[in-house]
Amino acid sequence: FPANERERQAIHAVLDDISDILYVPELKVSEREQAFRKADVILAKSFAETEIQIQEIVELKRSRLIQLIFAGADRIPFAAIPENIAVASNVGAFAEPLAEHVLAMILCLAKSIIPRHVELGHGNFNQTAYNKELRGGICGIVGMGGNGVAIARLMKGVGMAVHGINRSATSSFPLDFIGTPADMDAVLKRSDVVVLTIPLTRQTLHLIGPHELQLMKPDGILINAARGKIVEQGALYKHLKTTPSFKAGIDTWWSEPGDPSGFTLEYPFFDLPNLLGSPHNADDVPGAMTAATKIAAQNIRDFLEGKELKGIIKRSDYII
Repeated sequence: FPANERERQAIHAVLDDISDILYVPELKVSEREQAFRKADVILAKSFAETEIQIQEIVELKRSRLIQLIFAGADRIPFAAIPENIAVASNVGAFAEPLAEHVLAMILCLAKSIIPRHVELGHGNFNQTAYNKELRGGICGIVGMGGNGVAIARLMKGVGMAVHGINRSATSSFPLDFIGTPADMDAVLKRSDVVVLTIPLTRQTLHLIGPHELQLMKPDGILINAARGKIVEQGALYKHLKTTPSFKAGIDTWWSEPGDPSGFTLEYPFFDLPNLLGSPHNADDVPGAMTAATKIAAQNIRDFLEGKELKGIIKRSDYII
């Protein structure tokens, strides 16, 4: 992938003694096909046309692994990738900065920082409105992978109990409750804050709709740090509009730059005072990509040495 010098150093530090490394963007068109034919492992940010073209995927004759730099795999063209090639996401590689961003959104919404700031700018010194206290409350996290664990650790530090949901009902971090998707309704009902940090799959598309939003507390906070389409756009807008005490923080949107329609919304979310948005930059801090690249390279090394491969993607889960 188009790695900068620091990312390349991270790759070479981990893989130089065990593999030959080629950077596809540096190759001539005539050389790209041969490189893909010979490659045992592909390291890629995405499968955008600027990186790997669909017709080049068929040249992966001897490849055994495609390692992604990012955790999300909802845009990977699985139908074009031969079944014998494992695809691994970079689970939890950006977890720490993402968790900080989620915490910042939660605090900003709970304390009504932006609305009070705007009021001050209009000369209104409002000391009558209560803030929401997080300590002693419950944070529900839907998705207890690396991101979920990092968020749970911070929310515990704030003084909240943490209830998690994932398919295995297990967590590497001690929680106050851990359940499966069958426990979703119960967790939504009792949580003061709900954080979404799960991949967009067949099972999670529109996971949060009118029913789920109605289950949440009227003064609850919903944070989407996963993928936009996990939440029904119209249902969220209606709920925010009709329940002013309910708040939402969104970092991942239904359509974003790079999509055919670009960054567009079907509803005027930014007219609402109980919405906080950020431009899908929760994990965008200096050095994050270099650190993630090193983690991905280590996963490749483990694979080549016959050790456990982390982040293996189950193709049938994804929308293809």
